[in-house]
Amino acid sequence: MLLQLLANGFITGCGYALIALGFALIYNTIRVFHFAHGALYTFAVYLFYSLFVGLKLPVWLAVVVAVGAAVVAGPLVDELIYAPLSKRGASSLIQMLSSLGVYIVIVNLIAMFYGNETKVLLPGVQPTFKLSGIILTRIQVVIFISFVVIFFVLHFLLKNSNLGILIRAMRDNPQLVSVMGVNPRPIRWSVMAIGSGLAGVAAILSGLDVGIDPNIGMTAFLNGAVAVIIGGIGRFETAAFGGLLLGLIQSLVVWQASARWQDMITFLILVLFLLFKPEGIFGVRRRVEESSL
Repeated sequence: MLLQLLANGFITGCGYALIALGFALIYNTIRVFHFAHGALYTFAVYLFYSLFVGLKLPVWLAVVVAVGAAVVAGPLVDELIYAPLSKRGASSLIQMLSSLGVYIVIVNLIAMFYGNETKVLLPGVQPTFKLSGIILTRIQVVIFISFVVIFFVLHFLLKNSNLGILIRAMRDNPQLVSVMGVNPRPIRWSVMAIGSGLAGVAAILSGLDVGIDPNIGMTAFLNGAVAVIIGGIGRFETAAFGGLLLGLIQSLVVWQASARWQDMITFLILVLFLLFKPEGIFGVRRRVEESSL
């Protein structure tokens, strides 16, 4: 029983890790608390639902189109919302509230067209795999494989590609990047595109596993944001560790108490980290003057 719950928690954590990686990429580079990440998460999976269930397109084609739409939508949000506010010198609070407004508008439009009821993307009993007493469905195996592949590909790109070097440079010192004559706009677009694509992948995988409703985006986003804080703000890959750890902790809560306590425990963990270790498990403490950059 415990091993099964831990396995389920680990798979759930893989989903959290994917959305946390996207959020960490955007937040650490652009410095915006991107609430709209949850809206793009919801947008991508409902577009996939329309293509896969509504139009009966092959699953691979529906995934490509839905994730591609999220990749395009991310830079559009930056160009239409964040960039104009940044040019006007808007504070981080104003940008965060604007992002929350984007989330509310998109999610309410989705609810208006699709309704608020839960929709199942894969009806019926799914094929399962059994290993040492642990039973995983086919989609859970796909979630695990997708996380592993995406994590290592993203890690390689950030460490070895020219774009990855520029992203890390902009994360560490955006002013210096501009001074060196590098145009930050393409970097911002790339970050928003990659982060939104990761949200789209996470949304589709989760939707195929447990179904969808218009409110899934906020829950996923908050879990992803907590995972980033657990792993350590200011670093990219540690967000994945935070997501995995959060998924495992939530599974232990279900084992010892009830699923109704998951959200409370999640936010209790958030408060404890903010109070006692705000830099996260793998984060590095910064001086005040560095934090204000």
